[in-house]
Amino acid sequence: MGTQIAAEDLTWLLMDRPNNLMQVNGLMGFDELPDFETFRDLIMERMVGKYRILSQVAVERDGVWMWEDDPDFTIDRHVRRVVLDDAGIEAVNAYVSDQFSVPFDRSHPLWELNLVSGPDDDGKGGYLYSRFHHGIGDGIRLVQMLIGTCDPADGATPTAVGRNTAGEHHHPLERVLHVVEHAVTDTLDYVGHAGQAAAAAGRSLVSTTNPLDLAHHVGHALDLVRHPVKLIDALTGIASVDNEVANSWREIGRMLLSDGHDAEAWSGHTGVDKSVAWIEGFPLDGIRAAAKARDATINDVLIAAVSLALTDYLDERGVSDVSDLSWMMPVSLQPIDGGLPAELGNHFVVVMLSMPLGIRDPGALVDELHQRTTRLKHSVEPLVAFGFQRVVAESPSAVARRVTDYFAGKTIGVLSNVPGPRVGLTMAGAPVRSILGWVPTSGDQPLGVCLFSYDGTVNVGVATDSRMIPDPLHLAELVERHLGALVDAPEDSAHSS
Repeated sequence: MGTQIAAEDLTWLLMDRPNNLMQVNGLMGFDELPDFETFRDLIMERMVGKYRILSQVAVERDGVWMWEDDPDFTIDRHVRRVVLDDAGIEAVNAYVSDQFSVPFDRSHPLWELNLVSGPDDDGKGGYLYSRFHHGIGDGIRLVQMLIGTCDPADGATPTAVGRNTAGEHHHPLERVLHVVEHAVTDTLDYVGHAGQAAAAAGRSLVSTTNPLDLAHHVGHALDLVRHPVKLIDALTGIASVDNEVANSWREIGRMLLSDGHDAEAWSGHTGVDKSVAWIEGFPLDGIRAAAKARDATINDVLIAAVSLALTDYLDERGVSDVSDLSWMMPVSLQPIDGGLPAELGNHFVVVMLSMPLGIRDPGALVDELHQRTTRLKHSVEPLVAFGFQRVVAESPSAVARRVTDYFAGKTIGVLSNVPGPRVGLTMAGAPVRSILGWVPTSGDQPLGVCLFSYDGTVNVGVATDSRMIPDPLHLAELVERHLGALVDAPEDSAHSS
C-alpha cells in the first residue's frame, strides 16, 4: 500500500528540467576511503532500513501521486564504487560536474551514493558523492540523514540552522497578530525617523548652491524612479533596522519588484552542462574573530567574501554597472535536532537575500550586509514566502513552473550557508575530512554557492552553468582570497564608510 506524496514534495518532484535538475548534490572528503563492503552495509542499516522512502518510487494512480515500494530494489543499484580513469582532484571535479546533469531513472528510487577515487587511490583518498532528488527531502534534512550514517560522536549534531519556531509567536496566525500588535509602535518609529530624514534632506537641498550638486540630487531622484527597488530601499531605509513593518514592506517589495540578475557576463538561458569546484578547510576561528571585531555575524563575513569575489569576477570581465544581486536562500522551518522523521520531506522556505556589489571597504561592506540581514530577520518575508510556496505546491504543474520562473528570474542563484558538525566525524571508521552540499537552481539561474562549516573549518562550493560561468574554480578561489583578506583586515576599518 502506497503513501500519497505531500504537495510540498510533489512540487519539487515534478520540477525537473534538462537544464536544471531538482537534485541535491553533496560531497564528503576522505584522506582514506571507508571499506566499500562495510560502507554499503552501513548505508543499508542506517539509511535504507530507517527511511522507507529510500526504497520507494513515485507512481501516479488515477491522478494521485504515491510513494510505493520498488519491487526490484537492490542496494547495489544505489551504492557504488567509482574508480576514475585519471587521478587527482581535476578528475573528481569533472566527474561530479558531469553527474550534475544526469537525470535519475524514475523506475527506481531517486538517490545514489558513490565512493569516488582515481585509479591509484583505491583504499586511499577520495570522496563520497551523493545525489538525492529534491522530492525526497530538503537539503537540511538530507544533510542530517547523511550525518546520521556517520559513527556516533558528541557534537555531531550541528547547531540549529532553521527559524526558531519554539517561541511565543510560532504559529502563522499568532505571527500575523504579532506583526499587527507592533505595527503602531513601528509606524510611529518610522514617522519619527522619516521626519528627521526629511528635515536633514531639506537643509541639505536649501544649502546647495552648486549647480553640479543640485544636478546630482535630481539625477539621484530620477534613478530612484527608474529603479523601484532602490526607491523602496530609500523609503524604508530611514526606519530603524528592527522595525518589522518597514522591513516587511522592504523585503516583500524586493521579492515582487527586483529587476533581476541580468549582467553581460552571464546573460541568456542556462544549458544542460554544469561545472563545479570547491575549496576545503578554511579555518573558522579567524572568521569568527573577524565577525566579533566588526560586531557582526559569521554569516555576514562569509557573504561579504562572496560579494567581494563576485565584484572582482565582474570587474575582470569589464562589468561595473551591477551594484546589487539577489539570491534565493533556503531557510529550514524546523531546526536540526536529534530526530528526523522517517518520511524526510521538504520543510523549508526560500527567502530573497539582497547582496551589494562594488563595496571594496571590508568594514563598510560587512556593516551593510549586517543591516540587510538584520532587516530580513525582522520582517515577515519568510512567512510570505512560505505562503507563496504553499500556493505553488497546490497549483497545477504548469502554473507552478511559471511562478517558480518568475521568482527565479529575479535572482542570480541559490546561496546556502550551513553550520555543520562542530567535531570531526568518521564513517565506517574512516575520518571525514570535509563536507559540502549544493541545492538545485531553477529557471535560468547560473550559479549556486554553498558555505558549509565543519569541524572548525569552512568549505566553499561553487556550481555554475558551464556556458555562463565556465570557471567556477576561479570564483571559489576568489572567495577564499577574500576570506583571508577579511580575516587579516585591521579592526579599525570595521565601521568605516
